[in-house]
Amino acid sequence: MVPRKRVWRIAALAVALAAASHLPGALAQSDFAPVPPAAVPGGEQLMWGGRLPAPGEGYVPSAPRLSDQGYEALVDHSMAQQGAAPSPPPAPAEDGWSLTEDLLGGGAQAAAPPPAMQSQPMAAPPPLAAPVSIDDLAAGQYEPALPQGDPWAGLKEAEPQAAPPPPPVAPAPAPQRAVAALEPVPVRPEATVPGRGALEDQTPTGYRAMPRAEAQCRATLRKMGVQFVDVAPIGKGRGCGIPHPVKITAIAEGVAMKPAATLNCASAVRISKWVEDEVKPAARWKMWKRPTAVLNASSYRCSRIAGSRTVSEHATGNALDVRGFQFSDGSLFDVEKKGFFSFRQKSFQSAVRESACRYFGTVLGPGYNHAHRDHLHLDAKNRRRVVCK
Repeated sequence: MVPRKRVWRIAALAVALAAASHLPGALAQSDFAPVPPAAVPGGEQLMWGGRLPAPGEGYVPSAPRLSDQGYEALVDHSMAQQGAAPSPPPAPAEDGWSLTEDLLGGGAQAAAPPPAMQSQPMAAPPPLAAPVSIDDLAAGQYEPALPQGDPWAGLKEAEPQAAPPPPPVAPAPAPQRAVAALEPVPVRPEATVPGRGALEDQTPTGYRAMPRAEAQCRATLRKMGVQFVDVAPIGKGRGCGIPHPVKITAIAEGVAMKPAATLNCASAVRISKWVEDEVKPAARWKMWKRPTAVLNASSYRCSRIAGSRTVSEHATGNALDVRGFQFSDGSLFDVEKKGFFSFRQKSFQSAVRESACRYFGTVLGPGYNHAHRDHLHLDAKNRRRVVCK
């Protein structure tokens, strides 16, 4: 099946041929075939590009145009350089046609060159150098033409300058000999860690790595409202020391520790729960007051139990001696043996002392011995049987 575009092209070509056949003066024959004499006025037979030459007559070129004249001048000049005679200019044709017009088929109807081009002939090219033969090159007789003028004209001679001195080379250090020291080399002290020393109380917690249990314990203290700071590890030997101590400044919400107590974190949690759950309600119901501080008699100290060689719980920060309490009205309560008529004071002291036995492994107070006549000894050591005296 023929495509639609091809059908339209064939139809358009047929219409164009039909229209061309009806034009006036149209020739039935091809433009490239000779025209019969009967078809031309005057009976002269013509060919494409001009008339048909007569029998025995050769082709006579037309007069050269400007482009042909320029080419002829170039050829004549080249021949003159080589010693040959220039060719005579061709005679113009009778009908004035040129070779270019004959080849292109313009005939007498071809347009003549513009007047500007006819009045300005092409300038002669510069003279060409004589050809050099291979024999001259082999014999060494050929000398290339040197450029005109002195190429060094106008240049100044360079003035010699002294070269810059080389940069000084530092002498190589003399090799050092290893000499054995007769005295011990002094050890440079370590850099002071920020937050230790004089500003230890104001240092926030969490500046050094610690076990997970210690970190969780400190999170519990913050949740309970305890105010504390981490201090440097304490290690004095002989069973004394705290690996991760804390310094408590407020043992519960609204209850300060006076003065600040240095404890381990686990014992601080127990003391805080005791103050929050037992001391505050007992003060409200027995004394009709609100406690604002716990009076600290002793926290960490490297010591032994009186009359024995056993290390005290204070030596590991696991104990606290409470000598009294301070209330919101500014009054103080001292832990000591109360008189017969001190009903409210005796009731409050008995309540906090008995409740402490549920939080600590050892509770010793007034009436136990002379050493505990003025304070409550509380330690968080786990025992099979709680010592509450």
